[in-house]
Amino acid sequence: MMRRMRARLVATILTFLSLASVASATEQEASPGKRIDAVEIVGEEVFDEPASGFAAFYRTANKLHLRTREQVIRRELLFAPGERLNPERLEQSERNLRALAFLRDARVEVVEHDGSDGEDAWVTIRVRTWDAWSLTPRIDFDQVDDRTIWDVGLTESNLLGLGKSVTVSHRADLDRTSDRVWYYDPQLAGSRFTLTATAADLSDGDEGVVTLSRPYFSLEDPWAFTVRAGAFSRRDRLFADGREIGGLRHRGQLGDLELGRAVRRRPTSALRLHAAYRLRDERIGAERRDFSIVEVGIRSVEHRFARLTHVNRFERTEDFNLGAQSWATVGLSAPAFGGGEHRVLTVSTGHSRGIGFGPGHFLVADVGIVGRHERDRWLNTLVVTRARYLRKHATRHLLVGRAGLVWGHELDPEVQLLLGAESGLRGYPVREFAGTRSLLLTAEERWFIADDIWQMLSLGATAFVDSGFAWPEGAGLRLADLRTAVGVGLLFGSNRLLLTGGGVRLDVGYALRPNPGLSPWVASFGSNISF
Repeated sequence: MMRRMRARLVATILTFLSLASVASATEQEASPGKRIDAVEIVGEEVFDEPASGFAAFYRTANKLHLRTREQVIRRELLFAPGERLNPERLEQSERNLRALAFLRDARVEVVEHDGSDGEDAWVTIRVRTWDAWSLTPRIDFDQVDDRTIWDVGLTESNLLGLGKSVTVSHRADLDRTSDRVWYYDPQLAGSRFTLTATAADLSDGDEGVVTLSRPYFSLEDPWAFTVRAGAFSRRDRLFADGREIGGLRHRGQLGDLELGRAVRRRPTSALRLHAAYRLRDERIGAERRDFSIVEVGIRSVEHRFARLTHVNRFERTEDFNLGAQSWATVGLSAPAFGGGEHRVLTVSTGHSRGIGFGPGHFLVADVGIVGRHERDRWLNTLVVTRARYLRKHATRHLLVGRAGLVWGHELDPEVQLLLGAESGLRGYPVREFAGTRSLLLTAEERWFIADDIWQMLSLGATAFVDSGFAWPEGAGLRLADLRTAVGVGLLFGSNRLLLTGGGVRLDVGYALRPNPGLSPWVASFGSNISF
């Protein structure tokens, strides 16, 4: 009976999206203009070969490296010979290529034909890509105060030049140690389907997740889907004043079937509907949460990108979307859908938008709300408000700022908001502050001093101010409660070698108001450079 009910729910979701597809209209019809005659793929090696010096070393490295195969690049392109020239498709193809970890850069160029003028002229599209060295030992070491996080392993991000990624690693973090195998295939069997699979043996349990998806590759894409299944077992630790005070055994199984359909598509925006069926069966301590959720939602997406270098990844090009994004989903779990005995309503909504003040100068702000309504109460509800500010003083010098306010209400017992050196409040010990609400403010000046030294290393420096606090529900926040730290840091990166987190940084923070008995100095060393 239950299986038939779930089958009918899946059929209902498919019917809903089929009806939506009838109403779907592309408002980006090809207009008269130039046509694409041919598409050329030009792949560049990892290292340039100088006339002298270490030429033999770089030449040998290039020979050992398997260059990305041409068909991998072509499958990412949103245009083909014979089609009308569409600037948005060219720009999105370039962004999609740059998002691939094994490429350090990509450019899509229009080459005009001699003597070919007018609206019906023919052009050639030249796609240039630059490979990165994809076989990378994982030696990640984060020293945060007296706590050590380390990760050793091996990652191949471009297996046999096919764009597939395999990682084997051993990691010891603040909560547990884990041995993990991870596989990612963005072009499963040469298609546009993506497969991700991971399995891990944890010191306090285990986990495994498999995901098959077909994402939206552009604003013109009419549909997307995701299928996911997984299970996990772990111990969730609880903290107070930087010390562990207990823990909860947490076991669970999950399953997702999500389908999306674009119902309006324009040159720089799209409106998309989605429907999903989600299974969640979790046990946290003595509590059981059994949800079978039927979910519907809507999302509006706008593209307005800023393209910059020397922000997070040194000389690598990064794309920042300043366009407006809005979304809302509502889900219902009930016994009729296969869930527990109580009806549960889940809600998620949010909005994000960027404001450009000039070249290399913008602000991106977003707000989101997520929670569930159960037994006449709102539970595990979070309101998250964030803002990110960036101003380029020069190509290699910028100011970045971040502000984040998280407001929790009736959070589940295993959910805590923690602040300390590992979460952005440098100068204070790991997980020093815990609560159900948190505020974090950061301002950081960055100087990128040197790029591509010996084609291996890039160097930078930072100076920062962090201020924040976490507090429990029912208590208010006073300005006097904020803890502030100042500090300096060094940045290390590479344009040609893949590094975890985009690079490595060494920070030394000084707490202006340390807790009694604790040193005001906290050093952290790890691989996380982010704006």
